[in-house]
Amino acid sequence: MFQTYNNAVIVSQLKHAVDTKKLHHANLISSGPGEDGLPLGLTLARLLLCDTNTDCGTCKGCTRVNKLEHPDLNLTFPVVSGGATGTSDDYVKEFRSALVSNRFLDPDSWQQLISTKNQQLQIPVKEIQNLQHKLSLTAAEGRNRVLLLWMPEQIKSTASNKLLKLIEEPLPNTYIILVSHRKNRLLPTIISRCAPWHCRPLRGDSFNTELSSEQSATIKLLEMVYAPNLGAAITAKQSPEATQIEGFAQWMRTCYKGNPTEITGAVNELAALPKESLKTLIYRAQHFLERGFYHNVQATESGATDLGAINVQKLSGSVLPRGAQAITSALGSCLKDLERNVHVKTSITHTSYELHKAFRGLG
Repeated sequence: MFQTYNNAVIVSQLKHAVDTKKLHHANLISSGPGEDGLPLGLTLARLLLCDTNTDCGTCKGCTRVNKLEHPDLNLTFPVVSGGATGTSDDYVKEFRSALVSNRFLDPDSWQQLISTKNQQLQIPVKEIQNLQHKLSLTAAEGRNRVLLLWMPEQIKSTASNKLLKLIEEPLPNTYIILVSHRKNRLLPTIISRCAPWHCRPLRGDSFNTELSSEQSATIKLLEMVYAPNLGAAITAKQSPEATQIEGFAQWMRTCYKGNPTEITGAVNELAALPKESLKTLIYRAQHFLERGFYHNVQATESGATDLGAINVQKLSGSVLPRGAQAITSALGSCLKDLERNVHVKTSITHTSYELHKAFRGLG
């Protein structure tokens, strides 16, 4: 159910730690978004809640964990600001459904699922206060209580010390599992008080296995755009419209032509996206174009080189090496602007004309 692809060694180490009763009460799993982090965290939760202590996968405890409905499994994750009360309890049904259908769920896919506006994901103070109460209750099954906290880096700064207190003052038979994609944003004191488990990045064969029902050209395209973020590739397969890739393709065509009116229209469409979705889109497209320009696209299957309306074989053949470097550099600068909260339309407009010059060899 929660199979990992490139971290079997960590799974074995966790099983040994549970079997020998040497598992630390607080564990920090770090991975890239859409990779093995969540599956590994859920595997550990099932190990701790299995009725036979073997992670059999078939007992009542394992079955409940597989459905994310075990009464002693507390799920905490970031939500968008402005919800009914702004806590995980408001979105737990959506989270269970999303994670059961895609165990490699990535932050951007989750944000798109629960937010229709440009709202940021966060874990508010009230969430951590609720956890203090929940974890103080007696375990429903009389054994272990498990907290799985996804993206602790999204905890508001005013709540970080409350989480630290939970970690520093462990309750009996209570285990905390943190799954982080940006470990460097956590308080150093939180990191130092957790047992570290660092996931290795996913390889291309994980895409082939997980997406085996798709045609090979489709798998290659998804890998080129999203690797190593398998979760985003699964979301794209399930809901292609969620990727906005066609919108990016239209922007590239518009930049190539350089018509000011069309550029303004494309900029307006991109600026209407949630900022995190826009940043992710530009990053993925930049990644795809870099691989197209520099990794001998002509040697890959022709069906795997189309990004919407962009055929990278044709594009790489018509752009000089200096122009290719300028294109990826312009997209990288745009990402930095968005990280620094530069006005979105201003940044994309400037980038559009830089791309036009790069396409035409005018830079």
